[in-house]
Amino acid sequence: MATKTRVPQTVDAYLASVEDPAAKKTLTALRTQLRKLLPKATESITYQMPTFKVDGAAVAGFAFFKNHCGYYPFSGSVVPVLEAELDGYATSKSGVTFPPDQPLPAKLVKTLVQARLAEIATRAKKPAAAKKPAAAKKALVTDRVTDAAVKEATGRDWKAWMRALDKAGAAGLAHKQLVALVAREVESGWWQQSIAVAYEQAQGQRVVGQTAATGFQVGVVRTLPMTASALWDWVTTQPERWLGPGATLKAEPGGHYAVPKRRGSPGVSGVVRVVKPGQRLRMTWQPDGWMKPATLQLTVMPKAKGASLHVHMEKLPDAEVREAMRARWSKVLAQVE
Repeated sequence: MATKTRVPQTVDAYLASVEDPAAKKTLTALRTQLRKLLPKATESITYQMPTFKVDGAAVAGFAFFKNHCGYYPFSGSVVPVLEAELDGYATSKSGVTFPPDQPLPAKLVKTLVQARLAEIATRAKKPAAAKKPAAAKKALVTDRVTDAAVKEATGRDWKAWMRALDKAGAAGLAHKQLVALVAREVESGWWQQSIAVAYEQAQGQRVVGQTAATGFQVGVVRTLPMTASALWDWVTTQPERWLGPGATLKAEPGGHYAVPKRRGSPGVSGVVRVVKPGQRLRMTWQPDGWMKPATLQLTVMPKAKGASLHVHMEKLPDAEVREAMRARWSKVLAQVE
């Protein structure tokens, strides 16, 4: 008869049961940080994972699986609204997964906790609304969060934020730049993202069902031991290193690139759409046989030690292609490193 695995009943017991040394070290450090961020929280085991609760509401949880760790905010909204912050991580609607030897940055954990706390506070203040037919529901931030809640948390209601951002010239900013603009006045990462997305929706940049419109997406990021300027030169002058042998690239708006067909790999071609020198390269991505192109974007960001290269793809046709692209770019960046 098979022996039934006993589920740990305390967080201490859970951590003691983790046999992987790197995972134990990472999760123990994560627990310590959560204790500092949530000094009044109670610790328990919920859904078989260590969980921090504030006034009975689950705020953060973590777990170790066979070969990865996971962080869970016990919300279906926190991870999607922090999409830009989590670029490069494997995510689902309910959580973030990461390698045992690559802990989540402390700043990112703080942002996730703040986002969940802000969400709980917002829901507590929002009056119950009459149920609407499913077809009539909208996925707009301003429909989900009341004027009173945003004003109490940030000092402005929605109309005031729209006017302030218009006056600041936000209409021409990329999403991360818009978030950075809001961050000058708002500390909470969740509110920064919510205000930025609300403004984009008001401007028509983001519409209901955007995820469906952009198809399947994937992002991979790696910090490399070179300066941001050197990394940018590498991207724009050595396309064969990241696109494939024989690749040619004209790194200017309207420029074309091509990757020859090889055994086991189709040829790929596309057109450069956006070039922000030293920062971003955005182009179409269309392998032989594809009816419609996907979009490929490379972003270079300076870091304290080196520079990071973010690879993001959207409008991919299905989940299988998404995972293939995740594997492809992970392999490319690992080889570069």
